[in-house]
Amino acid sequence: MFTKKIHWLITILVVLTMILTACKGAAPEEPVAEEPPAEVEVVEEPPTEEEVVEEPPAETRGVLRYNTGIVYGGLENLNPVDPNRFWPPISLLFDRLATPADDEMRPTPSLAKSWESNATGEVWTFTLRDDVYFHDGTQLTSADVAYSVDHWLNAEASVIAGSFGVVESVDTPDDFTVVFNLTQPVVDFPLIVMDYRARVLKKGSFPDIMETGMGSGPFKLETLDVGGVTVLVANDDYWDGPPGVAVIEVFMIADNEAAIQATRAGQIDFSIDLIADHIPMFDDADDFVIDIIPTGNWSGFVMRTDIPPFDNLDLRQAMHLVVDRQEMLDLALAGLGEVSCDLGITPGDPYLIPECLYEQDFEAAAAKLADAGYADGFEIDLYTADVCSDWTALTEIFQQQAANAGIEVNIVNVSSDGFWAEAWMIQPFVMTCWNERTTDQFLNEIYRSGGSWNESFWNVPEFDALLDAARAEMDFEKRKEHYQAAQTMLHMDGGTIIPYYSGMVRAAKTCLGELPQIGLFFADWNHITKPADCE
Repeated sequence: MFTKKIHWLITILVVLTMILTACKGAAPEEPVAEEPPAEVEVVEEPPTEEEVVEEPPAETRGVLRYNTGIVYGGLENLNPVDPNRFWPPISLLFDRLATPADDEMRPTPSLAKSWESNATGEVWTFTLRDDVYFHDGTQLTSADVAYSVDHWLNAEASVIAGSFGVVESVDTPDDFTVVFNLTQPVVDFPLIVMDYRARVLKKGSFPDIMETGMGSGPFKLETLDVGGVTVLVANDDYWDGPPGVAVIEVFMIADNEAAIQATRAGQIDFSIDLIADHIPMFDDADDFVIDIIPTGNWSGFVMRTDIPPFDNLDLRQAMHLVVDRQEMLDLALAGLGEVSCDLGITPGDPYLIPECLYEQDFEAAAAKLADAGYADGFEIDLYTADVCSDWTALTEIFQQQAANAGIEVNIVNVSSDGFWAEAWMIQPFVMTCWNERTTDQFLNEIYRSGGSWNESFWNVPEFDALLDAARAEMDFEKRKEHYQAAQTMLHMDGGTIIPYYSGMVRAAKTCLGELPQIGLFFADWNHITKPADCE
């Protein structure tokens, strides 16, 4: 952790920002979708307000410090749905209607204490808690939720507008009831509402919240310093109890190795952007613990399917056929993860297809190249950057594997802070990384025609129709058939190669309280503790 004496010296020596997780996420995201009852789906209310959580004495609460990387080159802001959102403080400042209950990402009450649907899944009614207040003391009501939904749908470049496009209108019959009227039945609508970026804002607070961060979350903004240290202080009036730490400081460190060294020196409490090669650096550090946390986060290779050369299906299939996914996992992550079948749906999701349809086959790849008009070989530039920690290894492994089928891959490095603006969704062949997502979110957000983050420019009406049919289907097995048919189509013909899900390697001080095991995007921040003497 950075001590107060060297706190500002360190921040001058390193450049700071945040890694994307959809990556945009980065990673990076889930639920077990059970078939709803014939008439309604009801979620039990959380514990009553009689269960009062006592505020911990200030002297028992320390200052939690951790780092994040650079992604947006100083354009970061506190709008939860902005493409340049500054995620770590956003997750501390704002709340959602529903959150994941566990590593299976099942929706559980948060600002909404219960919800139910009509018999067809076209109308969903959410009942809000009546004890939630924004940081300025204003009570949160249904009017704020309605305002937020409008913001999710209509804010410029909103990253979740596509997911919430099924919302036709929102009614607020009273201060604590919100009714979502949908354009079509959506049986799993609570999974959409659980989106980690669907944060509730105070009515009329935009665009000021881009700098003030005034929400209802467990922490309040004290200092916003994009490129430096952002400081947040505990909101001791938080509806779910006062936070277990007094202050959180988010250090934006651009260089991954510098962040590791700062962690190893004890200047940062924990770091999550480690790779297997970093683990030995902590072998003799008894004051740190290394956790390997399974996730649905992933890195991959994206081919634009709308422009040459990858508007050619045979060529795309040749690229899929050169990949040995297990070898990529073993070499890039030292096996710390799980093989994926070119799909970034959270492992364990009930709709996920069970097996890979592609295996490495250089002869078949060469045949596909010939069919595509490249019998004498094919050359392509692959754009990458030092954004996600496994990209350097992944690009080199792909380069070597592809060469066996006559594909020459030129690795083109772009600056980390310019990659998403200068290469991603621009060049024909680029790297990408995302955080874990449910089936519906993954397929609709990244691959539905016209989506703002449809990075492979996949535009297939039959695919979209399968998604619509799945959302409307009340029978679980039939719904599963639709989702899996869409996945198969994407796996065989799409423009994304996703070799594996990455395990999250985290180094944390042993004196910290228990940290979440499901990734920082879904952390229950007010329950994280750090004793004041944990230095």
